[in-house]
Amino acid sequence: MTSMLVYLLSSCYKNKEDILALPEISFRNDVVPIMVSGGCGCHNNGIATRAVQFSHADTIFYDAILARTGLFDAWVNGGIHPGAGVIDFTDNQKTIIRTWIKQGAKDDGGGCTVNGTITYTAKILPIYTSSCKGSTCHGGIAAALDYSKMVAKKDVLTAMMNSGGVTGHPGPALSLSTCTVNTFKAWIAQGQPQ
Repeated sequence: MTSMLVYLLSSCYKNKEDILALPEISFRNDVVPIMVSGGCGCHNNGIATRAVQFSHADTIFYDAILARTGLFDAWVNGGIHPGAGVIDFTDNQKTIIRTWIKQGAKDDGGGCTVNGTITYTAKILPIYTSSCKGSTCHGGIAAALDYSKMVAKKDVLTAMMNSGGVTGHPGPALSLSTCTVNTFKAWIAQGQPQ
């Protein structure tokens, strides 16, 4: 009897290579389609003025989405849309978002190469508008920023970008994408042109 038990237990152990890892959720292929349609439709292409923007034209604002993973996590685990109302994700969408957050909320295509002249109007203002100017940040309780204020706070911006947003920000720590950091660093290095 003992030998039979040992044989059965050891045979289960040898099957561990048959267990496959769960597939990674792709931000670009799985999460973005959810964020640019359905329950998130108001957050795209400037449709609603009070909603934080997740995309505009062909640009996905990973920073804006990443900054709200806590809200998404609460929502997909039994909560409601942060703006209330009857907006909701499907069960499949909730599973995708929940899994993406558990896997670290990574952007599998967010890196970018910054080249050419980076101006405040063309590159920095759209990032600020989509990622920083939400109702509870620089569009609400925190001071609004404009070109002259950003130029005057070059040392703060430099510290923020050198740490990826972890330090330097007068408010809470930020989670900035490589693309945002590279764009701001290039703008600062070019003398912060308007």
